[in-house]
Amino acid sequence: MQTYLPPGTRTYQMSSGADKSTMTIKATPLSGDRVNVQTTMNGKTTPVVWTCTASGMKASIPAGEGGAQVNVDAGFLPDARNWKAGYSWNSSNKVNVNAPGVGAMNMTSTTVSRIVKQEKVTVPAGTFTALRVDSTTSMKMSLPAGTKLPPGMDLNQMMGGKTTSAWYVQGVGMVKTTSADGSFSMVLTKIGK
Repeated sequence: MQTYLPPGTRTYQMSSGADKSTMTIKATPLSGDRVNVQTTMNGKTTPVVWTCTASGMKASIPAGEGGAQVNVDAGFLPDARNWKAGYSWNSSNKVNVNAPGVGAMNMTSTTVSRIVKQEKVTVPAGTFTALRVDSTTSMKMSLPAGTKLPPGMDLNQMMGGKTTSAWYVQGVGMVKTTSADGSFSMVLTKIGK
């Protein structure tokens, strides 16, 4: 896991339409196959301990404002020995959100990923020789009983079936990701220890 989620601090600039925000991720290895990941956005830091298992990564995210508890059973990045052009893999993710007074929302997704090629990519943090991974995700979401969405807000259609490209550098991690439709991008702006 430390090959493509290495220890240290990384700062990213995220863009979605006209909206821009900064996110800082600090990864610290713990004992065994666990890593503490602290994510800071808008001045708020959320610590999450991820555990690497044979089937992927698991985490329980602490309840935030409003008391919602989030449990994640995520897909995984392949072993570093498999990182070469042409390699592909399937992963699945399960997210359960239980909010007091609202109920449970469940989301499951399946992602098909393929390492397309090695290429140079330039981001504010520098120029890197990276492996580009294209991923397409299909998603299914169930809302708490009695919850109705406004017309045109079918989350399954809005969030599923999207293709993204991400560029990974061994020992650095993800340096860039973009959606195929251009609606979202995230670039590495700074690397720290």
